[in-house]
This record gives sequence, C-alpha cells and structure tokens, in this order.
Amino acid sequence: MGTYFNESANQNAPISFFAQLLKYLPQDWIRQEDKRISPQSNARKFSLWDQIVSLLFCHLAGCDSLREIEDGLVSAVGKLQHLSAKAMGRTTLAYANEHRSYQATQRLYFHLLQTYKGLFTGHLDQDYVQPVYALDSTTISVCLTRFRWAHYRRAKGGFKLHTVLDEDIQLPVVMNMTHGKRADVKEAKAAIEALGNKEITVVMDRGYNDYALFMWLTNRGTKFVTRIKENAKTTRLKDDVIEEGENFGDYGFRFTQEKAQEVCGDTRFRLVQWYDS
Repeated sequence: MGTYFNESANQNAPISFFAQLLKYLPQDWIRQEDKRISPQSNARKFSLWDQIVSLLFCHLAGCDSLREIEDGLVSAVGKLQHLSAKAMGRTTLAYANEHRSYQATQRLYFHLLQTYKGLFTGHLDQDYVQPVYALDSTTISVCLTRFRWAHYRRAKGGFKLHTVLDEDIQLPVVMNMTHGKRADVKEAKAAIEALGNKEITVVMDRGYNDYALFMWLTNRGTKFVTRIKENAKTTRLKDDVIEEGENFGDYGFRFTQEKAQEVCGDTRFRLVQWYDS
C-alpha cells in the first residue's frame, strides 16, 4: 500500500492510500446495515465495517490467504484506527464470511453505485438513444474437495457468475451466481429482467445464440446484438438489402431452418456484415 503526504494537514503525517479509499465508504450506512443482520456471537466483536475493510484489503493487496490478510491488517492497524477499523484475525474473518449474509455487501455495492454513478457516465456516444448493456458469464473455479456443492465436471468444481454490464458507466448492474452447470441461455432471461427497463439494447456473444431467446427479446421490445452461428440457414441476403457499401452490408433476413421456423416463424431480423482488411 503506497503512502503520500497530505499538504493541507501535518506534513509529517503519512496517510495510506488504502485509508484514503476507505473514507469514500459510508460508515454510518454500513453500521445501520449491520444492525439489520444477526451474526453469531463469535463474530459480534467485529462489525460488518471491520469485515468489509478486511475484504477490501485482501482484494487491493492481492492476498492469497487469510494469513496474508491478517498479517497485512496488523501492520496497518495504526493507520486504520482513526477510521474505527479493527484488524480481524484469520479465524474470525473466516467465521464472519461464513455466517454473515452476502446480502449486506450486495446492498452496499448498489448503494455506492447509486451514490457515485454520476462520476462514471459518458462512455457511450450521445447517438445511443437507448441504454446499452453487455451480457456475459464467467466460470470461477474452486477447490472441489472444499466446495463439493460446486461439482460440475468429473474432477472440477466451479460456479458461474452471470453479469450484466452497463456500457455507459462500465460497471456491473446485475450479478447472478449459479451452479457451474447452469446454461447461459437459461439464466439470460432472469439477468435481463432484473434490469426492469424493456426498451434497451443487449449485446451478447455467440453463447447466447438461441431462437427462443431471440423471440422473447423481440416480443418484449428489447433490441439485441449477437453473432450469428456459421451454420445458420437464412433467406437470401441480397433479396432484402437495407444498406450496402464497399466493405459493409446491412440486410434483412428470416431463418429457414425447421427448428428456427417453429420458434421464429416469419420474424424478420437484421444482419450486418463488414470486411476488415
């Protein structure tokens, strides 16, 4: 953790960068949230605030073990005292992580997102008249001997995090955790519905290529952009030219495969092609 000198205060008082970051967290809000949850007695000595400080230290310092977190916090405890944060031991932190509900930190994230959202807007051009979101999933591997509930392959353990990213602020606004076996397409609807607004544009990769999902999005009035499968069969593109140039083309088309016809019928979609030299 780096340090710098605060010119407006005592020139000889180094303030850690980590401590400066913590000042942007709403301590009073977190303490009120702490009253809403009921941790076991062994974790009562250390508050939700102490736990959040420990977890943030773990992330920013790149700690790989509870012992690293404990040793690092002990060395920084002097700089954290003025922030009313206590260094948690590794066993206490492990106990708090197991028994305190994740919902407290989840609510904290969205509280911070609402508070500081205005600082991150502006990544999208003003030509975008609708909000744009990117949908994707990530499989996070875990030790199978420690997390038997996460078994999804013969010798592998893991879970999936289905995430929707707001492209204007470049931050996630939906994060759903599921078993590693959960198909991306099956979780897509829940993730998109969590956004609330239907008049949006969703960008997805080829893993979400599903005719039923396409029609569900179309019927709810949600635009989507994805890559079409290479073996997809469609009507002749040249029969429905929207716009065409030297190195690009914008066409209307309909799916002609039997399975696609059963779901999509005569629904017209658009296909954009371009040549990248």
